[in-house]
Amino acid sequence: MSVSRSPSSKPVILVVEDEPDERFLAASLLEETGFDVIEAETAEHALSILNDRADEVSVVFSDVRTPGPIGGFELARIIGVTWPRVRVLLTSGDAGDQPSDLRVSATFIPKPWRASDILAWVEENAAPRAGMPDAAILARSSDPS
Repeated sequence: MSVSRSPSSKPVILVVEDEPDERFLAASLLEETGFDVIEAETAEHALSILNDRADEVSVVFSDVRTPGPIGGFELARIIGVTWPRVRVLLTSGDAGDQPSDLRVSATFIPKPWRASDILAWVEENAAPRAGMPDAAILARSSDPS
């Protein structure tokens, strides 16, 4: 489930989930609705994808608990600082993961989530946000060389 984005295509959603069945469910739901989807098993893989393709990605939909040193809350913080125009939707089925843990601009939906809730949020938040350039673009534009 990878993408090649054309100017007329729907926004790209990056789904970050280590459980294959849950990742497949989320990706299929979004693809059937017309979104382009990229999948990642870990936050580190998601960051690698964003480093290469952040200009294409509109939304990151991530589990809070991902394998490796970076979890969903940290991923959301990194995205908020580095790519502020990319919206983040976090989810978790662990009762210990609470929306109050969010210290960044992200939205939390507990598992089990309903397809209609995910689709409504993505539809509302996947549109490009004018005036919100990525940090990389800001860094290039302020470089005096």
